This record gives sequence, C-alpha cells and structure tokens, in this order.
Amino acid sequence: MLAAGSVGLFSQWAQASSDMGSCPWSAKGCLISSPPVLDIGNDTRDNLLRLLGEKKAFPLPVLPESIDVVHSRNYYFAPHLSEWYDHMQDEAAQDASVAELPLAMQARQIGVDDALLDGFRQQSDGLEDRHVSNTLDSVEQFYRALLAETSLTPEQRQSLALARLKVNGSAEAQAAITALNYPENTVAGQFQHYLLAANQFYAGDYAAAATAFTALSAGQQPWLAETASYMLMRTGLNRSSANASGMYGDFDVKNIDKAAATEALNQAQAYLQKWPDGLYAESARGMLRRINWYLEGWDSLAQESEQALKQAGSVESLISLIAEVDDKLLSKDLTRNEAYFLNAPDAPLLTFTQTLRLMRSTECDGKAPCVDRAYLEQIKPIFDRGQQLPLWQYLTLLLAEQKQDYATVLDAIKPVESLPEHDILAFSQQVLYGDVLMDQKNWDAARQHWLHLLTIAKDKEQQQMLQAMLAATLVNSGQTGQIFAADSPVTNLRYRSLVLKKLATPDLLRQQVKEGSSSEEKTIALHTLLVKDLIAGRYGDWLQDKALGSHITQPLVDNSFSDVDLTVFNWTGEKAEPGYRCASLEQTVSTLNARSDDPHALNCLGEFFRTTQAKVDSWPEQDGTLALGAAVGEGSGGVPNRQAYYTQVIQNPRAEPEDKSFALYRAVMCYAPSGYNDCGGKDAEPTARKGWFNRLKADYRGGPWAQRLKYYW
Repeated sequence: MLAAGSVGLFSQWAQASSDMGSCPWSAKGCLISSPPVLDIGNDTRDNLLRLLGEKKAFPLPVLPESIDVVHSRNYYFAPHLSEWYDHMQDEAAQDASVAELPLAMQARQIGVDDALLDGFRQQSDGLEDRHVSNTLDSVEQFYRALLAETSLTPEQRQSLALARLKVNGSAEAQAAITALNYPENTVAGQFQHYLLAANQFYAGDYAAAATAFTALSAGQQPWLAETASYMLMRTGLNRSSANASGMYGDFDVKNIDKAAATEALNQAQAYLQKWPDGLYAESARGMLRRINWYLEGWDSLAQESEQALKQAGSVESLISLIAEVDDKLLSKDLTRNEAYFLNAPDAPLLTFTQTLRLMRSTECDGKAPCVDRAYLEQIKPIFDRGQQLPLWQYLTLLLAEQKQDYATVLDAIKPVESLPEHDILAFSQQVLYGDVLMDQKNWDAARQHWLHLLTIAKDKEQQQMLQAMLAATLVNSGQTGQIFAADSPVTNLRYRSLVLKKLATPDLLRQQVKEGSSSEEKTIALHTLLVKDLIAGRYGDWLQDKALGSHITQPLVDNSFSDVDLTVFNWTGEKAEPGYRCASLEQTVSTLNARSDDPHALNCLGEFFRTTQAKVDSWPEQDGTLALGAAVGEGSGGVPNRQAYYTQVIQNPRAEPEDKSFALYRAVMCYAPSGYNDCGGKDAEPTARKGWFNRLKADYRGGPWAQRLKYYW
C-alpha cells in the first residue's frame, strides 16, 4: 500500500522479491519478516506463505506468542537474525546421527557395518550436480528393495549392499561392481546391472546409463522396473544440462539441450502415467517443474508450481516449494537476469503475488509493465477461472490508493464489526481502509479505526501491527502523549521506546520515569532524559533528574538493554585521556551548572561522551515499526557534539593553557584516522583542522598534547 501507513515499509523492497540482508529465507529458524497483510512492500515469498499457509492452517514461522511485549523490544516486523543464529547454534549442538534408524536397522539385518555407512555419509556430504542424489536416503531405498526381494540369498544381498556404498561414478567402482559377476538372467544380476547403470549415471556417461535403465524398466522386478523408469527421466534431465554451467558455476537456462529436456519431459509423464502414486511420484512432479524451467515453459512451470504449492503437506515443504518457485520463476529477473515473469493462465495465486511485486514501481522501464487498470483487466480472467476474484478486487483497490483515488477505496471497503480469526484478505482490506484515512490525514477517523480493529483482532501479530499504526497516527496528529496514557492500547515496548527516544519532551520523559509500564520503560526514559539534558546544556535539570532513578525499583541488568545502561552516569573521570585529570560526571555537571562555559568541565564532559559513547541510540528500535518509523522521522537531540565543546574552549580567551591545548588536540583527533568526524556537529574543513594543528604546535610547543599529535586529518 503506497500510503503514509506503509511507504517506509515498502522502500527497501523496491527492486527485489527477496529479503536481501536477512537470514536465508527458507532456512530453519528464519522467521517471516513482513507484517500479517498482503502488501506491495512485503517480501513476495512472505505474501505467498501467508496466503497458502492460512488455507492449510499451517503453523507459520512467526514470532512466538510468548514474547512479553511490555518488557521486551523483540516483537517487530523485520528480519530476526538473532533468533536464526540461536537456532543454528542449537542445531549444531545436537549429536549427528550416523544414519537414520531404518537404514541402520536394515544394514545390520543385511550384515553391513555402521562404520561403512558413516564413511559413505562423509564422502557424500557437500556433493553437487548429479551427485546430490547419492545419499543415505537413496541407499536406504536400495536396501529396502534388497530386503523385500526374497529370491536373493543372504550372500547376494550383502554383496549388493556393500557394492551400493561404492557407487560414486569412478572406474574403480565400475570394476568392483562388475566383479560380482552375477548371471544376467537372475534377479541378483539385474540388481548388479542397476548398480552399474547408477555408477555410469554418476560418471556422466548418460548414453550407457540410459541403455541400461531402459532394459531394466521393461523387467519383471517391481522396484527395479519403477526405479529405472524414474532414472530414465533423471538421465535425460542431467544430459540436457550438461553444458549449461559456465566455468564459474554460473547456470544459464539458454544453454539447455532442449531436445534432451523434451525427452526427460516425456519420460516423466510416462512414469507418472504408470505410477501416479509411485515411490518417486512426488519427486517426478518436482522434476516436471525443473524440466519446464529448462524448456522455458513459464506458463507450464507456473501451473505445475501452483498445484504443488496447494498440495504441500507441511509448512516445511511449502516453504521449500516457495523458495524454489521464487528462484526459478517469480524472481528470475533478479536471480538469473532473465525476463520478468508476469502472469500465467492457470496460476492466480502466483499472478496475484507477482502483481503485488510489480506494483512497487510506478515508473515503467520497459522490462515490466506498469500495473494500471488496463493491465488488471487483462489478467482478470485468470482470477475468474481460478475462483479468486476477491484477490483481483483487492489489487484494484491497491491501485486506486496508488492513484490517490481514495473515494473508491472507502466506498468499496466498510469497517467490520468482527474479524475472522484466519482471513488475511479480510484483515488486509481493513488495514488498507485505515491507510487511506492516513493518506487523507484524517487522523481522528484513522485513530478510531485502528482502535476499533484492536478491539476485534484476535491474532497477536495483527494486534502488534495495529499498535504500530495507531501509534503512527497519534504521532502524526500531534498526540504523542496519548501513546503513554494509562489506558493506551499501545503496549509494545519497542514502539514506546522509539517514541520516547526520538520525540518525547523532557516532561513526558520525567512522567514515564515515574509512571512507565515497566522497569524497562522507566530505564529507557531516564537514560534518554539524562543524555538529552547533558546535550542540551540543562545541567541543573540533570542534577535533579538523576535522582529520579529512585523510581526504578528493579534496576535493569540485561545485555539486550545495553543501549540504556544507567551505570554510565556513574563515570568517575578515571577513564579520561591519560594526562588530563577529570572529576566525576556529577562534579563536572555541577561545575557547568555554576559556569556553563567552564573550559575544564567542558573538556571533561567531552571525555565522558568520548569514553562511554553515551548517546540516545535508536538503533535497537530502528527496524520493524512499520508506519511509526516514518512518523517519528529522525528525531532530535540525541547525539552529543563534542566538537562544539572543544571549539568553545579554543575560542575562550580565559581558558588555561592546559585546557586550551587539550581542546586543540581533541578537536584535531575528532578526524583521526579516517578524516571523518566522529565527534558530532558540522564537519570542519581541512583548513580549519590544519589551523588547530598549527596553533597547537606553535603556541603549546613542548606541551604533552603538542608532542602527541603528529598529523592532522
């Protein structure tokens, strides 16, 4: 939605479907970063996952309900890298299994030592291209077939099982398998021929492998006949892509052997016709998607993909499929520098999410069409045939908002008295209605709308999103204080903290130190107040405000709140630059309260800020606050300007030589060693820095600070 309520959310995805700069989207532990609406600015994959996952009632990878938003700043709509890192560490800490239990049991039954399985697993880890299927899973399938075939002797079964672990495409493996020398007209001989064909496949000798698999597919042994038929498809598929990768591993679908890919397509269809519910039916359908990709049959690929997405049996398989579809189809213009995918006749869900992506840009660049009313009319039959017209109608309303045709949106959507628990489209429509009220700057109506939705939304994600929208409306309408009213529904500490740090007046900060909803909020308010007191030169206020710490009955000791550590104000002066003595911060501020231009105290206040890096840091709340982030803007008054202290001392004719020379030294050092100003304030020109340097060297020659300074930057 191109509204005041979502423009900040959308800018980061202006050119991408993917969540660049985040954890890998389909990785375990990687949470959905987009808010719970169908939105132009969302990661396309998030839109698809929410839309399809809701229909399946799958538990989606969203933030846990257990997060206490009053005491934690961890509920927000942006990438959660820390949760992903924690998940990776937990997984790494788990003991790796040598083999899955069924395989281990099969191996012992056949007479294969566990150590051989472990050796195979180590050799197969990290394999690529055609070798990726040479895994313990495929070994398990082969062992299951050996155990099911009663005509094999125990010796034959063990020899074949051991030979399977040698299959790797090498000449040595081919020789070892050939040495089994079972008669061709026996079942053992047929299993031996399968292993020879498999080794030829992994060796890249596709012609020989195809010949062998063709013979086996016409045989009487059920597992061999079905598996060989499946392998014929894979052989044709691999042959088609043999020359599609460049010397640096770059894959170009334009270099696919289309004839071989077509042959693979025919083999896949033949397999599915004969074994529609076979051992490899799911894999074969997945291969159909790959084949259609190779053939650049985008409509067929979209249709196959949408069917697979609808049939996904778990959230894990759905996530994996969406990642595949995004890479091969939805984002192929980004991932492979190919033409945009726009729409497909029998894929309304993919067409819908892709249209949302196309709507991010209103400037046509020739690569993709501008989404206008004519374009939406052109794709309407796709939604009509797929019985998804409500999604198309939602696109028309998003377009109306983009065109600032607000009356159309407000006429089409009416506020509801209740919300279904799981209906993302219904919720998205209500959010769009509120966005348009914000677009119109109809703040009172927007506030009432968000308040109403908060009373009827049952889902925690929805509630947290609505809190951000309400807070943004209050900020935009000049009612920031209402966010902190006793009956305020805005309870999310991340949102409240952002407003306190960037917009709160000293009086509001003092109020929240006394009446904040938690020790965390009181701490944030007091830290912000004390830093801003110092920066603004409110030294008398600082001395009084520091005593407000008595209202925090449970001092906050938590690494996740290190940005508001109150112990920083207990600075003793001991960490000041060696050779320059400073009193404690409290004594320094007392001096400045009496004499605001005291040179020594100004230098020491600079040393406090330099050594502690104290500031009002909104980085912990920067992301994931939706419209609220745009509403608060940059804020003011939270970053110290040490350079101003030094220049004030330099310009003070009454400053002692010790203080003035130190100020000259520190002013130059503001730019060391990069040449960039790390002291705050407006950058001084190199000529000014040179002037400070020369003055220090000329007027205070022999002094400690002149001796220490070798350069200016």
